[in-house]
Amino acid sequence: MALQLRDELTRALLARLSLFAATMDRDAVLAPEATRQARELMSCVADPARDPQAVGAVAGLYRARSMLLTGEAAAEALAVADALQGLAGPGDDEEALDDGPDEPAGDIVARLAELDRRGALLEQAAVDSHGDVELLAQAEEATRATVSATPRALLPQRASALRRLGSILRLRYEAHGDPARLDEAIQVLREAEVSHGSGHPERGALATTLGVALRLRYERTNALGDLEESVRFGRVALAAADDDRRAALSGPDGTEEDPNWAGCLHNLGIALRLRHERLGEPGDLQEAQRLGREAAAASVPGHPGFGMIRLGLGNATTGEERIAAYEQALAGLPSGDPARPRLLGSLADALTQICVRGGSPAVAARAGALLDEALAAVPDAHSDQAQLLYLRGRLLVAGLLRTGTTLGGVPTRGLDDALRCHRAAATHPAATPRVRLWALTHWANLAMVADDVRQAAQAYEDAVALLPVLTPRNLTDTDAEHTLTALSGLACDAAACHVAAGDPERALALLELGRGVLLGRGLQGRDDMSELARQDPHTAERLLTLRAALDTPAPADADRVTDGATAADTRHVLAGEWHDLLTEIRTTRPGFRYFLQPPPVSDLLAQAADGPVVVVNVSRFRCDALLLTRDGLRVVPLPGLTLDGVRQDVEAFLTALRGFTDPERDLLADPDRQDVLDLVLRRLWDTVAGPVLDALGLDGVSARSSPRRLWWVPTGPLTLLPLHAAGHHREAGRAVPRTVLDRAVSSYTPTVRALAHTRGRAEHARRRSREGDGRIRPLPRRAAPDGFLIVSVAEVPGAESLERAAEEASLLARTLAGARVLDGADATRGRVLEELGHHGWLHFCGHGVTEPDSPSRSRLVVHDPADRHLTVADISRLDLPGAELAYLSACGTAGTGAALADEALHLASALQLAGYRHVVGTLWETDDAVALELAERTYSALGAPRPVAERSAQALHTAVRAVRDLYRDSPWFWAAHVHVGM
Repeated sequence: MALQLRDELTRALLARLSLFAATMDRDAVLAPEATRQARELMSCVADPARDPQAVGAVAGLYRARSMLLTGEAAAEALAVADALQGLAGPGDDEEALDDGPDEPAGDIVARLAELDRRGALLEQAAVDSHGDVELLAQAEEATRATVSATPRALLPQRASALRRLGSILRLRYEAHGDPARLDEAIQVLREAEVSHGSGHPERGALATTLGVALRLRYERTNALGDLEESVRFGRVALAAADDDRRAALSGPDGTEEDPNWAGCLHNLGIALRLRHERLGEPGDLQEAQRLGREAAAASVPGHPGFGMIRLGLGNATTGEERIAAYEQALAGLPSGDPARPRLLGSLADALTQICVRGGSPAVAARAGALLDEALAAVPDAHSDQAQLLYLRGRLLVAGLLRTGTTLGGVPTRGLDDALRCHRAAATHPAATPRVRLWALTHWANLAMVADDVRQAAQAYEDAVALLPVLTPRNLTDTDAEHTLTALSGLACDAAACHVAAGDPERALALLELGRGVLLGRGLQGRDDMSELARQDPHTAERLLTLRAALDTPAPADADRVTDGATAADTRHVLAGEWHDLLTEIRTTRPGFRYFLQPPPVSDLLAQAADGPVVVVNVSRFRCDALLLTRDGLRVVPLPGLTLDGVRQDVEAFLTALRGFTDPERDLLADPDRQDVLDLVLRRLWDTVAGPVLDALGLDGVSARSSPRRLWWVPTGPLTLLPLHAAGHHREAGRAVPRTVLDRAVSSYTPTVRALAHTRGRAEHARRRSREGDGRIRPLPRRAAPDGFLIVSVAEVPGAESLERAAEEASLLARTLAGARVLDGADATRGRVLEELGHHGWLHFCGHGVTEPDSPSRSRLVVHDPADRHLTVADISRLDLPGAELAYLSACGTAGTGAALADEALHLASALQLAGYRHVVGTLWETDDAVALELAERTYSALGAPRPVAERSAQALHTAVRAVRDLYRDSPWFWAAHVHVGM
């Protein structure tokens, strides 16, 4: 019983010392209850020399008291501590401190409290100095020393030190933009979270610090998981602050407020505002505004968060309330407050927006004065400098638009100043990637206004080079799509500037780098790694393992993994390892400098060996066709094509298509919509296809046999229109037809790199099939009957019944005797995925769903009780080396949306990525009867019952031409089907 009491009292005193070390709470060590516990504990100790842990705890209590008391009382407490330490002797605290230093527990706690206090003072000094480099470095060094000196047995003290280290690392990131420091901050804060008990007095402070760090990482990367966690930790911090506030209000005076309360309201409000901006939930914005107003009401001048709280309120509101929040904050802040520069910049930005809408010169002058004050207050090396310089450039542009003289309708006065500001922001060493991107694009645009295409080309090239930084491998497909939506058209504008500057090869390279980013991520690691495997099989295996881990989707609920980490943290670690391993391979191994990078232009040009590849670049600056031919790269200017014109045609085309989905429609009796489609096809011929085919000499007449092959790579909104069907189809009697269908066999590829990848896989398969005599055994030209997989899903709950799908599957099953058929309830997601690995040919007839804003979620609808279907993301992760042809008789399987048009990510390109050399898909919903006829004609032209995959493009072309000849006036019937691949 005495031993149990001794253990309880020892733990109680150590808990008091932990609380004192974490919070400097005087009552923890000075309360009468602490004296009683110390006396009771000493009465339980028979031999102090044999119980150093208990005696050390009492000694630590009195040593902590000596730090708080003064005069004789302090000296007496210190004397008691020294006397007790003498009674305990040198001691051995290994049991108590898990192999920590040979020092009594009480002394360790007191010493750590002093170290922690020093780190806190340095941290606050760094904050007050607006992120002074030297002070932050000293604070980090001191706090790392505290962490290193804290035995792991002292979990509360270690958690406190880790929280402070995480806070300092976050501050260093905010000041200088090093993402590695932010990642480490989150890592150490996770460790602190594990070390904290649920009742630890710092639980709210830790939740606040971790939530803010996660929010900052979201703002840098757009990783939604980080933002969701930031909201969660914000709520934890607010609940803890509410508990503390209630406890304070129920205290003796009943009036004390927790100073953290307003800050917690503020931090949660910021996270909710960001989530509203990402997901569009009105409730998040309403709650963010409510929290911001409550935080402002709970803070008065002199409150440590007074300025930042009103900054948050202003950012969550609009109009006069926004400006009033900034003005109120500035009026209540001293000139040296670290929040002041950001408030000045935000108010200047709000005033700049008024200037853009025609505000007075006085408003512009005040905005400029605010920015001058902010720039003067921020250290040159701080990342806020870049943001402020960018805002200064925007203000100057607003002034040009309001008052400047013009050249050709474009303002010119003051242009050099605006250029200098954006250039300075873009090249600032601490600029965040997002600010750098904004500044680079504005710099490039202004350079084009100044008619300096070379300067514009360089700025745009630097902007495109940021894409890998903005879409790292750790991002999920959905997060990367969100980032890329805001960058639509960037690569096309960059290419247009390089064409104007006389460098079409660089234009092509930038289009390959800046378009199809998600597709490129999928290609990375699937390219031929045989040479690396031959030289270093261990490294090749490591790379494949990392790729597989990164390709594995995160759990839907983002469950914790280990040691407080989440799936998002794990992806950050994996992406870092991937990057480091690629860097090592490229820099240390001869011949691997460009390993798993986009191929050089010479390799891209080689893709024209089997026929020209036409990259049609659509930009607001100019539009051109880049022709990759056996003779090299040519540029065909397209003066009749404009970005606005393409957008108008897309809108008209899609509006007409939507009219065909009415179940009561009479397709043949609806000439108006067909006329709209025909008009767009004629314009596509006049502005794009006609000039291109004329330049290539493809007249469809001189060819002795069938028309020649041609690969299209449209860009921007042009990806939504059927270039392969461009032409004047209703005119007859011309010696040289003005239609693509009559002059070339069209195929599509999302990027030239994707085409090179598909051909490279085919060539690699041929190399692997070498026989013993060294001859190359060709790939089988004709498919074996058991090589076919037919998937038919005619009936799905909640979807329109597809009677023709079952008929189509039955017809093909008879034509392709021995084919494996999955239909109805057998066509589950799991069964289809399993069977794909055993069959080289796929025919799918059923529903296809296109998700324009999130193409990785576009899907083939299968029979699955859990409503899990075959998504683009699922298919893209497959690796099917024996795949030949996938024929998708479903709606919209080769189409995407305008927001992510340059990603060209759809079901057809996903199947190409998975390994299919040929894919037949559709750009829109088609007529079931016509779809059945096209499938029957295509397989017949392929040579069924033993079809030849290499004939795919020609076979589809033959089938489409035949149906076109039946319905020349009705493009909706025959223009949707496309061939993608080799």
